[in-house]
Amino acid sequence: MKMKDRTKIMFADTLEEMLQDIPLEKVRIAKLCERCGATTPTFYYYFHDKYELVAWMFLQDFAEEYGDKDPSYTPDRLNQTTMRMATRRKFYQRAFDDTSQNSITRYMQEFNLQLSREAVIYRTGKDLTEEQIFAVKYHIYGIIGMFREWLFGDNMTTEYLNAQLFERTPDFLKEAFSVFPYSTDKILSKTGKKTKEIKK
Repeated sequence: MKMKDRTKIMFADTLEEMLQDIPLEKVRIAKLCERCGATTPTFYYYFHDKYELVAWMFLQDFAEEYGDKDPSYTPDRLNQTTMRMATRRKFYQRAFDDTSQNSITRYMQEFNLQLSREAVIYRTGKDLTEEQIFAVKYHIYGIIGMFREWLFGDNMTTEYLNAQLFERTPDFLKEAFSVFPYSTDKILSKTGKKTKEIKK
């Protein structure tokens, strides 16, 4: 493992430990660095702020299930991703509790829109139409809303959640995701990307 990856993981593990006891809004970078024996300049070398670290942690989980593996888009694949996130339920609850401008909710919306666009272009050679963008956004907002309900509640099984999400994925998106090659390096490079970078 590269030194930079070990350093990022160190910050991620320490943040996850801190979030067991305090909300994300109360985490201070100086305290985070103190707890893991690093300097604040080291943190800011890798991340703009704590929100970018949270986004990187989400991308790590996503890349573990999708990166550099045979393309597929099935309820089982969605289940695997959700169950990985379930092992870090407290972390994701704390992350979703935060409603700042840089919240994980907004980041996941932007990430999924960008990923959808790349997958459709890969399959068809054409960008999303306005109608498709609307369909994708509608789907993404629904996914994240239902994921949040699953994350904080106990009235929905993982299997039911993902079966329903798969069933309601637009057909053009199912087809694109079924052939799109997810690259781990490319996934992890998306930390900090904003909506303005994908509205082209």
